[in-house]
Amino acid sequence: MNVKYIKNPFGPVLGFTEDSQVKILEENGRFFKNLSKSGVLEPYEDWRLTPEERAKDLARRLTIKEIAGLMLFTSHISIPSVGVRAQQYDGQPFEKSGKESFDLTDDQKEYFEKSLIRHSLITKVQSTAVMAKWNNNVQAIAENYGWGIPVMNSSDPRHGINDDTEFNEGSGGNISQWPESLGLAATFDPEVVRKFGEVAAQEYRALGLTLTLSPQADLGTEPRWMRVIGTFGENVQLVRDMTRAYVDGFQTTPNTSGWGIQSVIAMAKHWPGGGSGESGRDAHFGYGKYAIYPGHNFDNHLVPFSDGAFNLENGTKKVGTIMPYYTISFDQDAVNHENVANSYSKYLITDLLRHKYNYDEVVCTDWCITGDEPTSMMSLTSGDHCWGMEDGYTVAERHYKILQAGVDQFGGNKDPEPILEAYQLMVKDYGKEATEKRFRLSAYRILKNMFRVGLFENPYIDPVQSTSEVGKLEFKRAGLDAQIKSIVMLKNKKSTLPLDDSKVKVYIPKRYYPEKTGWYSEKIPGYSDYPLNRTLAA
Repeated sequence: MNVKYIKNPFGPVLGFTEDSQVKILEENGRFFKNLSKSGVLEPYEDWRLTPEERAKDLARRLTIKEIAGLMLFTSHISIPSVGVRAQQYDGQPFEKSGKESFDLTDDQKEYFEKSLIRHSLITKVQSTAVMAKWNNNVQAIAENYGWGIPVMNSSDPRHGINDDTEFNEGSGGNISQWPESLGLAATFDPEVVRKFGEVAAQEYRALGLTLTLSPQADLGTEPRWMRVIGTFGENVQLVRDMTRAYVDGFQTTPNTSGWGIQSVIAMAKHWPGGGSGESGRDAHFGYGKYAIYPGHNFDNHLVPFSDGAFNLENGTKKVGTIMPYYTISFDQDAVNHENVANSYSKYLITDLLRHKYNYDEVVCTDWCITGDEPTSMMSLTSGDHCWGMEDGYTVAERHYKILQAGVDQFGGNKDPEPILEAYQLMVKDYGKEATEKRFRLSAYRILKNMFRVGLFENPYIDPVQSTSEVGKLEFKRAGLDAQIKSIVMLKNKKSTLPLDDSKVKVYIPKRYYPEKTGWYSEKIPGYSDYPLNRTLAA
């Protein structure tokens, strides 16, 4: 695919494909993409206006079906699509299809062309170049449809080593490797975390990623919780400071007052704090539905959000997106006294998050919470996490309840029909004018983030340039420095450390990883491998 660029002498670079239907308009020496193909410069196409002004203009133009597409978010996409969740290419598995690694699957074409989805979640990628080419293929589809709304690609954390969890699948590969969040917290230095965010944002943008499903601003107060490693620990003040630095690093374009073409939208999670699961059980599973707060410590879990993610030092001011957790925050609804999962709770989303803490950005559910519950509370794959709404509700009614609560997006949902049904239910209860206003408010919030990071001007990336950027030596060295700084020495008996370099020999044996069952009930065979990169260790 050939991508053409126009370097604006007084503004941003414009990117579009050689076969694009998009017109280029010129006004007083400035160039603009006419994504609407109208021949007239619409306000949302005018990069001289603010993201807020542009989002407001475009939101009023969209049909309800187009808004439903904005509210959807794909499930996990690997590129190429292989493995336990593999999709097909022209009705065949990738290995037999004859397709290139960067070609779109049948499902992906359905997502972006028919369902009008404009948010994707990317996991493993074969290489940086393959990801860049896949991104360009997707953006070419989006550019030529309707209003030319680009696709916002996202990722769970990618910079760790462990990639065997559902929420960490993209980790490893050639990207720079850093400590997990708990290791970053062990540096006790927010500047290390800020530096991580800055480096990670550059690598994300080179991969075509503009949204990170992180940080975990949860307090790690329950050591039995399997996701403690993704938190910044249990100390309220430390988690607050690390969360603020993390979001500032990701969202701030260098040498600007805030948003720009190097920014990556952060999604702080999991409101109002996911580390409070009863007995450390996790809410991905039916046995972990409830969050409890012994000692009446609910307010402590809010601090990393209210005084961290919502109180940034740099110009973006607040985290761009919030994700509530699956849990039912038990007996915390002081108004309606409902015990429903956080995304269903009008008290937690509207009364507390939006009104008390004045948060008017995007709220996106955690993945897959609107379908029927699993057939077993031990299962992750036989149903959805609709805790508190299991009985007596249709899928459309669950969507409606979430919209009433004040949420904007449905993580992992790919079908627009339940949203369109929810729209009709809302029209019946509140009338068409009020319902359209509610839907356009969500569209405005979602579009605003896209304008903030420059996607409407240029969503394309150069595979060659991206390959030289992702995992470059200075980024890997910074990650290694952070790993070293994260080591906490408990005792230095007889001043053994530091060692004399001339006498040091380090033996790194292979480790055996036994067979196990994965998140999706697949069998993972045992294997032997080195526990760390021996080249870096040398």
